[in-house]
Amino acid sequence: MKYDVTVSIVNYNNYEKARQAIRTLLEYTHGVRMKIYLVDNASKDDSAVRLADEFSAIGVVFSDKNLGFGAGHNLVLDLIDSDFHAIVNPDIILHSDILAELTGFLRKNPDIGLCTPAVRYTNGDPQYLPKRNPKLKYLIANRTPGKKWENLRRHYKMLDEDLTEVTDIEFASGCFLLVRTELFKQIGGFDERYFMYFEDADLSRMALQIARVVFYPYDYVVHDYARSSAHSLRYLLIHIGSMFKYFWKWRGKAQPLDTGKQKKL
Repeated sequence: MKYDVTVSIVNYNNYEKARQAIRTLLEYTHGVRMKIYLVDNASKDDSAVRLADEFSAIGVVFSDKNLGFGAGHNLVLDLIDSDFHAIVNPDIILHSDILAELTGFLRKNPDIGLCTPAVRYTNGDPQYLPKRNPKLKYLIANRTPGKKWENLRRHYKMLDEDLTEVTDIEFASGCFLLVRTELFKQIGGFDERYFMYFEDADLSRMALQIARVVFYPYDYVVHDYARSSAHSLRYLLIHIGSMFKYFWKWRGKAQPLDTGKQKKL
């Protein structure tokens, strides 16, 4: 059966949050035919088995080791038969039929290959996730307090742009995005050289070689976010390693967009 939209959620010892993500996907999605795939990265808490028992309609893919974020999502590449595919973090909470809204939007705009909606914290505050392509100066500014770096931080997070309308962007966060399934397969899914971090920036940049990537501001999802690299030396080192992999891969390659002139729909 071909679906309007397939969804992949990569889980690692995250039963409660993954359960909430699946529950809200099923609760609020009515306007499209949807299939959810849970990819379990060798969890030790039996979360995948528990979720499969609780939600019989989902597909479960078991990995015998923790492959990381992108490689985990790639395990569904040969399984999905859909027009669109959603990458969804286990810490995402839906409050509306956003998948129907976004698939309808993409059907009306065939030049757009990937889109991401607004994202909010659990308290309702916005998360500033549409970004420009990563550069070392942006990443330093993002982690360094003080007004000296504020202009760079704002530029990186596109806070110097009017994002009240659909806007072309360079970097769509992997916490929640919708991509044309054909495009996702054409670019081979995520680059598996990244265990975690920067794989979404890389995917966005790959997609931009073929189609538009846009921010859709008219609806939102909630992201129950914990910044792991800010609290763990291990994740910080993974973050730094992924950063160097990203910069090496894209060294000397032209930007796909003129970042000073973001296109509006």
